[in-house]
Amino acid sequence: MRSKRFILIILLALGLAATASAQYPRAFGLRGGYTLEASYQHFLGDPHFLEVDLGLDLVGQRGFRLAGTYNLVLARPSWAGGDWTWYLGPGVVAGYVYHHKDAEHAGVAVAACAQLGVEYAPFKHLGISLDIRPMYGWHFKEKQAYMAGGIGYMLIPNLAIRFLF
Repeated sequence: MRSKRFILIILLALGLAATASAQYPRAFGLRGGYTLEASYQHFLGDPHFLEVDLGLDLVGQRGFRLAGTYNLVLARPSWAGGDWTWYLGPGVVAGYVYHHKDAEHAGVAVAACAQLGVEYAPFKHLGISLDIRPMYGWHFKEKQAYMAGGIGYMLIPNLAIRFLF
């Protein structure tokens, strides 16, 4: 009898947690610029969100990487017939990097990053964002610093199109 109650309580708790989680919007789409990434956003509580991106580096030190950022929403104005979201957040990146001219220098790299961006939602289920995400870390094979998202002092913007659900 006690085990049935325990199982029922666990199922109710899981159901309530799933219901509470379903109230926060999510987004999935593509993000690109110097990378081509599959991008997922999950709002953790109004208004902040977690963004996870998996993709390929297309410029400079090529390879693939997984990036995660915790974004703090700075403002949410409604202009020009849509909703805008300005955000900023820290994050981490891990990936495999190689130099296209010399495969001997391929290896794992980890980095810290910062993301600054703006998203425009002209319709209920569409989000278009523009952001920059410079990163600085360590390339283990090369035993040297790893930088991406910037060429010299110039930062490369990324454009993302996401389906909001």
